[in-house]
Amino acid sequence: MGSRPGQAGFSLFELILVIVLLGVMAGGAGLLITTPVDAYNDQVRRQLLVDQAEMALRQIARDVRRALPNSIRTTAVGAGWALEMVNTIDGARYRDEIGGVFTADTDILDFSDADTDFNFLGQLNLTPPLVLGANQRLVIYNTAPTNIYSDAVLGSNPGIVTPAGTSLSLSNNGIEHHIVMAPAFQFSQQSPGQRAFIIDGPVSYICDPLGQRITRYHNYAYSIGQPIAAPAGSAQGPLVTQLVGCSINYTAGTAQRGGIITLEISLSDSGESIRLLHQVHVGNVP
Repeated sequence: MGSRPGQAGFSLFELILVIVLLGVMAGGAGLLITTPVDAYNDQVRRQLLVDQAEMALRQIARDVRRALPNSIRTTAVGAGWALEMVNTIDGARYRDEIGGVFTADTDILDFSDADTDFNFLGQLNLTPPLVLGANQRLVIYNTAPTNIYSDAVLGSNPGIVTPAGTSLSLSNNGIEHHIVMAPAFQFSQQSPGQRAFIIDGPVSYICDPLGQRITRYHNYAYSIGQPIAAPAGSAQGPLVTQLVGCSINYTAGTAQRGGIITLEISLSDSGESIRLLHQVHVGNVP
């Protein structure tokens, strides 16, 4: 049977051309979809890196601000660094002279001999009656890292921190908090600002670019030398993974002006990388 007049099919060339055009259009449509998706995934990776770095820097900054004055020490460890400080849990001014109703010897801290108890001028954040923990010790007038760490270990020189095993207990007379030390202890120097601090131990951060992490260590014993690896018996927690670089600079400053710690960390993930810089003021008034 012959074909009807005016009717004709597609040629092979036309079919191939249509297929090619459809492929080109599909590829373009795919790019319109995948490009925003890829951009979104890149943004999410960057945001996760920034969040991780910011949280780590904020944690370090919180510990630095709580550090005992003049207890911060830093050292290089390979391509990274180690940072150590002594953590304070409270502090106040001590009473060193009579005033108002406070005229008894037990109200005043005596620096000329071993003393057992004295008042704070006002009240601590801690709530007495309270017996402080075995790791909690009292510090007056620390002026250098070498002093606090050596005295905390040796317990004899220069007489700025109560020895390990000294019992500390707080009571409240309604106006001022009163602290009792057993056995008695003689502090060697008075603080010009009458400042006293209660501490609970050292805290370390170790930045290890080769291991791609920054780790926080606490609950370990004082040592004269600064730890550059995980201290024995310490509790730990990694703050940063995916680390590719870090630097630290510490300027101790003066007692009047304090110091500055400058921290810089770089993180990377699947081609995305970020670098954050953070500065923390250090209060070193003893």
